[in-house]
Amino acid sequence: MTEIIDRPTITVLGLGAMGTAIAGAAAAKGFEVLAWNRTPRSRDELRSNGIEVVESLTDSVDGTDLVVMCVRDHDASRVLLERVASALAGCVVVNVSTGTPAQATESADHAAELGVRYVSGAVMVPTPMVGTDASFVIYAGSEADLAELGPMSDAMGGVSDIVGQNHSVPAVLDLAMLDIYFAGMYAHLHATALAAAHGIDPSRFLPYSQGIVQTLGASLAGLTSSAERRTYDGGDARVDMCLSFLEHIVSASREIGIDPALAEVVRAASARAMTRWPGGTDWDVVGEDFLVARHDMRC
Repeated sequence: MTEIIDRPTITVLGLGAMGTAIAGAAAAKGFEVLAWNRTPRSRDELRSNGIEVVESLTDSVDGTDLVVMCVRDHDASRVLLERVASALAGCVVVNVSTGTPAQATESADHAAELGVRYVSGAVMVPTPMVGTDASFVIYAGSEADLAELGPMSDAMGGVSDIVGQNHSVPAVLDLAMLDIYFAGMYAHLHATALAAAHGIDPSRFLPYSQGIVQTLGASLAGLTSSAERRTYDGGDARVDMCLSFLEHIVSASREIGIDPALAEVVRAASARAMTRWPGGTDWDVVGEDFLVARHDMRC
């Protein structure tokens, strides 16, 4: 544990799973930790972990060095910010509540209207990793406000990724990374069920799943290059060949009665590409659907 000599105070607003993890990590690193939650929490258990629960919302932020908001959504965080704004006395608020890029921008604008120093954040790891070397948090805000993040960075551990002044960026990266994560987890569970239906135990299948994830990781740079260059002539994976694979995945899933929805989405995208591009085109061309939509949105 890193001992903090002058014991700066961190206030955590919201004691859900992530808020409690943040408060616990800060206490473990030697910070004085105050916490407030909308509904009552067990004081004894939290106090034993170095977290002091304060019943009054405004008292919880009075004289604190840094405020961390971690509540259910940005609507809730904006209500909280209105209630504590007058008591902050120039203290920086870090909002790590999950939301869309538009909601994150709206919350930052709302904070500016209230005269609150404000940083947008996104915690990119599960709660057990908070406070460890594996922690990863993304922050955006003004240079002056980001300069006050020392206590937060020390408490969270791991990597603090500063992405500039655009408050929408942490939310964009958060949701984009989760997009990959949840699709991957769902695909693994689907594949595990497909294998199990044919007598392959989940534990036996696991190394194969891990192997294909490594293959996917090695493929990402090429996919990114294709998206940037919008050229699809590398010859690595033909769209007609991949469409055939996907047809087999859908058929095999239906044969054993498991939902092929994710594979059907990818198959449909591949089939659309086949109507506009030669079959020998790289499968990466399916990304044109997204790129065209992105271009249309910017126009």
